[in-house]
Amino acid sequence: MSSPTVPSLRLGLSSGAFYPRLATENVPDAAARLGVIDLEVMLQTRGEHELAFIKQVATNSRDAGVTVHALHTLQSLHPFITPYPRRTKEAYDLFAQAIDAAVTLGARRIVWHGLTRKDAEAPDAWERFIVIAADLSIACRDAGITLAVENVSWCIVASVREAMLLASRLPEIGPPDQIGFVFDTFQAAEAEANPFMMLAAMEGRIAHVHISDFRAATPGATRQRHLPAGDGDLPWSALLRAVANTGYSGPLISEGRLGDDPAVTLARIRDRIDPLLASLANEGDPCAGTLPPGVLEGVRLFNARQFYECHEEIEHEWHAERGPIRRLYQGILQIGVGFHHARSGNHRGAILLLTDGIDKTACFLPVCRGVDTGRLVAESQSCLDQIVALGPDRLAEFDWDTVPFVTMVETV
Repeated sequence: MSSPTVPSLRLGLSSGAFYPRLATENVPDAAARLGVIDLEVMLQTRGEHELAFIKQVATNSRDAGVTVHALHTLQSLHPFITPYPRRTKEAYDLFAQAIDAAVTLGARRIVWHGLTRKDAEAPDAWERFIVIAADLSIACRDAGITLAVENVSWCIVASVREAMLLASRLPEIGPPDQIGFVFDTFQAAEAEANPFMMLAAMEGRIAHVHISDFRAATPGATRQRHLPAGDGDLPWSALLRAVANTGYSGPLISEGRLGDDPAVTLARIRDRIDPLLASLANEGDPCAGTLPPGVLEGVRLFNARQFYECHEEIEHEWHAERGPIRRLYQGILQIGVGFHHARSGNHRGAILLLTDGIDKTACFLPVCRGVDTGRLVAESQSCLDQIVALGPDRLAEFDWDTVPFVTMVETV
């Protein structure tokens, strides 16, 4: 009897999602009861590095039928840059214990935050960081595991530029199975780093993925951190597609706190994430299937004549998609931006964007993913002809009643 196929991307949990309500050693059983079999274990104290404790976690994991994919170190327990040599040595010694713990648990990677922003203030901080990363990664390699550096908003690899800088230095340290990245959705948002550019900077070296949500501060409301996926503002459809397109295969570790009722919170996460993961199956025909949620929302905004907001929504999906269908997404986006320029009085911008958008959308006639592309192209072209004829001085006379709607049709 063959074993069931394990999805390449699936939801996993960090023991940190239960913190501080549940002790680390009890997480495997709790996760299994929730139907989760992929775990990351975060060591919260020095005592949790002790071999006897780790053996207990390993036994509990085995008994619960869960797999520990990664061990997460607590950054504050490993101060590698200090003025006191003994403290630095003990940080290395404790990290060596973490490596032994990962081996005992069967974890194939260790999550490390790198240096803090305060550590990075020294003029030679980057070179010292590279030396420390090399030392730790060699110790990991010798144990058969990967050192995975996370993009953390308050640490040295927070921005896209910093991720690119580290990526450029990794070949001199070691191969991908020795050192790589952890991509964290929430941390990218908190650092105001474009998550799609962050993924591009890490591509080929992504060893592990964390997912949690973020909501930026608004008038009358403070920002909300480490939310369960789907409870914040992040564009999950596009983000998950972008992760899949990097070639990453493995669990997506949910770090957001599960709160007083983990079953209810996890069900909410699954309701949002599982359908998106199911939709990532590769299609041979780019027009087969349906539009992802971000594009559907963009279509709604287009039809509500909120053209700039339409652009903001669809852009996430366009960045995330690698296949030819991204050209359709960009086409709809550009047609909307063309009408936005026309409404703003930018005659040249309207012509350029409408022309480009029509050309791209015309590659997917007559219907694609439920969009009546033939009608959209014909009616947009009629509007473009009208704008050209009016010229910049008479653009205000444009007949807005002629602007098309993006019409959805049923496909067989």
